[in-house]
Amino acid sequence: MALRSAFKRLVVRGAKLAASQAEQVGRDGRNVDICLAAALRELGTLSKIHHPTAYVELLRSSLEPLVCIVKEIRNEHGDNDHAARRFATLVDVLRSDVPPIPFGTAQEIALVADRYRDLSGLVDSDQWGGDLGLLFSISSSFGKKGRILSAVVRFSRSEHCLELGTAYGMSGLFILAALKALGDDGRLITLQGMKPQFLLASATLRDRYGDMVSCHFGLTQDALPDLARSLKQIDFLFHDAGHSRDEYIRDFNAVVGILSPGSVVLIDDIRWEDPRFSARQAETYRGWREVVGHARVRRAVEIDGNLGLLLLR
Repeated sequence: MALRSAFKRLVVRGAKLAASQAEQVGRDGRNVDICLAAALRELGTLSKIHHPTAYVELLRSSLEPLVCIVKEIRNEHGDNDHAARRFATLVDVLRSDVPPIPFGTAQEIALVADRYRDLSGLVDSDQWGGDLGLLFSISSSFGKKGRILSAVVRFSRSEHCLELGTAYGMSGLFILAALKALGDDGRLITLQGMKPQFLLASATLRDRYGDMVSCHFGLTQDALPDLARSLKQIDFLFHDAGHSRDEYIRDFNAVVGILSPGSVVLIDDIRWEDPRFSARQAETYRGWREVVGHARVRRAVEIDGNLGLLLLR
């Protein structure tokens, strides 16, 4: 009888907790709607936007509650230094409640994205044909990935950041905004291998952040070794350049010597396979797991099955 009563109380508590959580989710959603409605009424903002649905979606994804699925891949227990504790906090935040992007920052980035979606310059590769605006929509980092980048910079306390694959500069905008929030000492070095995107991104990033950003042109296989030799210690690397096993391994090995102890690495698209942009099997996940096996990796997690996050010794 006592066991039955205890089970009943447990069921009731579980039901109340589920109801409370559902109510909170609904309330959070309504709060985001209120914020968006108020912002879009200001000075007729929406009437100036060319792609209102995408604009609102970027704002929403920058604000709404966000919880990631985080899978532990490697964890060498025992370390309890500042870097290990900060990384543990970062992982907990990704699993529970990723902080939103400041609303003013989200608006500025959403306006840049709206302008880029109208770009009509030709992009014509061996595997794919289209224009700059369409490629931007396919390949750029928006609200969710931007929040993860922002959280990584914030909780790892990064100051010297290297981005491989600037593309249109969207991820750079999120990184630089997070660096600026930490103070005036942060710097971002970016490398981009396609000329049209490099020209667009470098102009946008330099216009907004000046000397906080240094933009470089070239493919990683050509430009990265010399760039790495010119740099001092880096404490955050974001890899969003070529997506293949060979490129992941080659690029990581090219910069591992300048990654400081306790540095964090984020690799995008660890399960990427897209025949539109590659004529052969990319084997990105195989490359990611080989990077995870490097002797300097202390801890490795996968975020939503798409991003790989490392802490180095």
